[in-house]
Amino acid sequence: MLKKDPGKLAAAATNSTAKNTVWNRDFICAALANMMLCLGHFASHPFIASYAEYLGAGMSLAGFLTGMFYGVALAMRPISGPMITRLDKRKLMMGVFGLGAVANLGYALFPSVPLFIAFRFINGAQYSFVGSLILTRIGDSLPNEKMASGMGIYGISGSIGMSIAPAVGGWMRTLGETYFGGNELAGYRMLFLYSMSIMLLAMIPCALSSPDAPRKDSPVLSDKWYKNIFDSGALGVASIMLFLIMAYSVYSAFIVEFAEERSIVGASAFFTVQAVALIIFRPVMGAVSDKYGTRVALPSMALFAASFIIAGAARGLPMLLVGAVVSAAGYGAAQPMVQAMSMRVVPRERRGVASNTLYIGMDLGFFLGPLFGGFTAERAGGYGTMFYFAVIPAVLAAVAFIAALPGYKRLAAKYKD
Repeated sequence: MLKKDPGKLAAAATNSTAKNTVWNRDFICAALANMMLCLGHFASHPFIASYAEYLGAGMSLAGFLTGMFYGVALAMRPISGPMITRLDKRKLMMGVFGLGAVANLGYALFPSVPLFIAFRFINGAQYSFVGSLILTRIGDSLPNEKMASGMGIYGISGSIGMSIAPAVGGWMRTLGETYFGGNELAGYRMLFLYSMSIMLLAMIPCALSSPDAPRKDSPVLSDKWYKNIFDSGALGVASIMLFLIMAYSVYSAFIVEFAEERSIVGASAFFTVQAVALIIFRPVMGAVSDKYGTRVALPSMALFAASFIIAGAARGLPMLLVGAVVSAAGYGAAQPMVQAMSMRVVPRERRGVASNTLYIGMDLGFFLGPLFGGFTAERAGGYGTMFYFAVIPAVLAAVAFIAALPGYKRLAAKYKD
């Protein structure tokens, strides 16, 4: 009688459990790392444009500097994509969070436009890895039948970070200014040092996750490097995400400036309300997407588009917060569905490539969104008009979904677990 290897039995039991539940070690560690990423990123991101203007940049340049590190991330995808598929994802995650800490330290210590641009490049290099890495680890940890609901729960980690981060960022900036006698630069330095600390803390859950180097017989190791930059099957899904993010980034980049233009006090509450609403809508709508499939896409995108009209018409905080809730309802339904779609159009071993493809779309969206917002605000009469124009990319996301749907259905059926 053959003896059974206890180690293999334990591994098989672990894998079986992982396939039937969302809650496993790698999912939890990746979600925690994502929450910390958002705690650091969304504390400083709403103040990037105002910091650029403080350094002497104009409105268009401030918009460019807000989005440029997403452009850098896009340019680095030919490097980051193959590395993600070939290297141990745990070690890589620890390294890129360290890179994010370096970028924020540079923002704090070197207050000039040229050096700010240099550290935005470093930040962009970090971003070219970190989001795709986390999404890949999340996708690999989830059973296919719970992919959208798992993505919705994973989104909660980011929403928690987003709900807290802008207020904490504003508090850090105020604390620095107050402690150093009203010195505005000291406020920004305190903000960026806080973000640096969070990036360092995020290395802890990364270290606690499982090693994740590809098997020696994995086909991704025998492929040419350029075949691991993007997957053609995921391009249609990436185009949907491009337009969603292009619209969404207008909120994250310019809501502070819009509130100042309209003399709306307490605008940082927009991010808190939006994030809390996302915490509610994401898991619920993720489960709805698992049950009803892609039928939820167009209604959610229509709701998202309507939020920009509401926000653009706001003359006070209450209506602006209504826009935050409506945007969360639409975006909170659309995003986990699109993320789940990207994981379903490829075989499991190429999910890292699909994730990189999705983030190519996101990079373009984050780069073009602030640039589009700054351009329309400067030439069309201010930030309120800019929000009306942001309806355009939200509608284009729906058009891209309709175009991509036949290909998605074919590939999802082919690679169904």
